[in-house]
Amino acid sequence: MVCFTMLVLVFTAVPGQAKQATVSLSMPELVKGNTVYATINVENVENLDTGQFDLIFNPDVLKVVGAENGSIEKTEIPIKWSSVDSQSVRVIFNLEGVTGVSGSGKLASIGFEVIGEGEGGLHISDGLLGDTEANSINTDWGITEAGNVNPDMRDAEPENVQKASSGFEAGLTVIGLSVAMHLTRNKQR
Repeated sequence: MVCFTMLVLVFTAVPGQAKQATVSLSMPELVKGNTVYATINVENVENLDTGQFDLIFNPDVLKVVGAENGSIEKTEIPIKWSSVDSQSVRVIFNLEGVTGVSGSGKLASIGFEVIGEGEGGLHISDGLLGDTEANSINTDWGITEAGNVNPDMRDAEPENVQKASSGFEAGLTVIGLSVAMHLTRNKQR
């Protein structure tokens, strides 16, 4: 019965976002031997409750060494992260309760040790943000590659813009992410 209700909600959900959220990636210059933090920023998000994204990188140049929680309008974004393979890390988060948060800030900061020379190849993949009603938030994943961004081109439409998909797939992903976070919390208690 619960699954049926969730499917009905997914099929009847109508996107209600007045603004489009924008996610971007920033990272300082890479210098071999230094530790640098890639910051995943978000602007104009409304009722954010949950999300996930992968960071893909060149493992010959970068090595993940840690992560820090984000913050939007003084609300902490508690993240969990894990290595997917030698060249990617997955970040997920779910805010406590169902109040959500709106505004701009950072979703997370991921620390990298610069272990080699060359291009870091850092970019965001498979991003999804969800609101307090388990709907996918309309998101422009903007400039998702750090390091080779011309500041004069920030307002131009990038070639590889990744937009959040709408409909059944996005709804089920948000629901699945919410259920996974709930199960993880209950397991920790």
